[in-house]
Amino acid sequence: MGRCYASVTVTVDLPISPSLSEILRKRLPNFDRAALEGLALEGYRHGALSLAQVAELLSFSSRWEAQEFLASFGTWPDYAPETLADELAPIDP
Repeated sequence: MGRCYASVTVTVDLPISPSLSEILRKRLPNFDRAALEGLALEGYRHGALSLAQVAELLSFSSRWEAQEFLASFGTWPDYAPETLADELAPIDP
């Protein structure tokens, strides 16, 4: 049976000038998604999010999809023994 998560909307204020905001919104049609991906990427790089949490945050269907996303930005999993155990814990055999 699949997991069901409640969704919470978080509002973040970004101090961006109106001119830069306009440029970003024109060039990044899905600005909100781009911001969320940036948050997931930096959260993972700084150890705040696990691979499974990145997958959840970005609504990926698997941690492999999350790993592919991170790899596209040159970020690779750090598999220290305790990290590997944390990453594998959410996976049901």
